[in-house]
Amino acid sequence: MSVTSIYLVPYHSQPKLHLKESSGQFSVVEEAIAAREWPYDNGDDPSFYVARRNGPLTWGVCRQDVRNSIEAGSIVVFFSFTAFNQGTVQYRLSAVATVERKLDRRSVYRDSHFREHCHLYLNLLIEPKNGGWEYDEHYRERKAQHPDWLWRIAVHHQRLKVDFDAEYRGIYETRRFSDGDVGLAKNYVVFSTEQDKTYISADPPEVAIAGKGKHEQWSDIELRGLTVEKSPARERRDYLRTINPSGRNVHPEIRFNLASEEAMAWRKLLISELKKRSEPSGRQQS
Repeated sequence: MSVTSIYLVPYHSQPKLHLKESSGQFSVVEEAIAAREWPYDNGDDPSFYVARRNGPLTWGVCRQDVRNSIEAGSIVVFFSFTAFNQGTVQYRLSAVATVERKLDRRSVYRDSHFREHCHLYLNLLIEPKNGGWEYDEHYRERKAQHPDWLWRIAVHHQRLKVDFDAEYRGIYETRRFSDGDVGLAKNYVVFSTEQDKTYISADPPEVAIAGKGKHEQWSDIELRGLTVEKSPARERRDYLRTINPSGRNVHPEIRFNLASEEAMAWRKLLISELKKRSEPSGRQQS
């Protein structure tokens, strides 16, 4: 029996988080978040800003462990989370997306599917220059940059990060490399553009609210049943927000498997319900 992996993944969408010292396309996305245009990720990864302008939806910086292992055909449900006064956090269901393929990100610059929108992507981390490749995040304010950029895009061969950093210290110092200097992983995730496989809500509905240090409370019981309560695992985690005393990574992904036939039916139903709630009449009814 074939199975399909399902991932429930929260991402951060916080108005004015990195707006002050950003520039270029990064600033454009930050301004769109601040204007409440759509709950884009801070850094557009996943690349909803590009996708809503008809470019392929991609994922290339955050949650490297997930991107390394996720397979074509897997389904990802994305939730935005936004903090408000007194630590209240709002959750919105933004998209249901199916993995089409995974690339070495150098391939993006050579792929005709990306040609029209390549300049808009903020999640590539490198760009072609002088016959090689250079790290480029100059458009981000410093605290939003990724000092471990090479680790995020490279093949690790089960090495520890400290050993990897030592081996490639020279590349980190020059911020550039040539083909053959380091192996790049096929962990740049590209999602399907087929309408029955990927749906991005035009106006993502609020589904839950969490207080500081607490699990979220769902306002949409049906969508909860289709997402965090869907896992068949005996001891599943049925909430997006964990209680983590350290305050770090309180939103780990939820992963479970479904028989592929069941997964296709589930995806169809979830997309249908999300579409209903993305329309004014459906939003009022829910």
